[in-house]
Amino acid sequence: MAVDVQKWFDEDFGTGLVRHADEARKVETKFQVSITGEGGGEWWVDPSAGKVKRGNPGGASLTMVMDASTFAKVYDAPKSGLTQGFFAGHVKMTGNTAAAEKFADLLQLAKQ
Repeated sequence: MAVDVQKWFDEDFGTGLVRHADEARKVETKFQVSITGEGGGEWWVDPSAGKVKRGNPGGASLTMVMDASTFAKVYDAPKSGLTQGFFAGHVKMTGNTAAAEKFADLLQLAKQ
């Protein structure tokens, strides 16, 4: 499934986190996601506050950088997409890399 990266982060992801606020609030990790290439951008994800916003205010527990085609794979299959992308060198992570599993869970949750 093709995903409109900007629409997902600017509209759908935050709406999904609000829709599942009780579960999202349990994740106290802050994420910085940078999508390179056409249709990309930078987003700050604070699930405990139910917020996804553009930019990079700093202070993320985990920063992930990937291109738009890699994010499409992560979107389609969050856990395996992140794992495969990381080991193939297509997803760069800095910070608490163990939190990537939480991010994958949030993507899946927000898609419901």
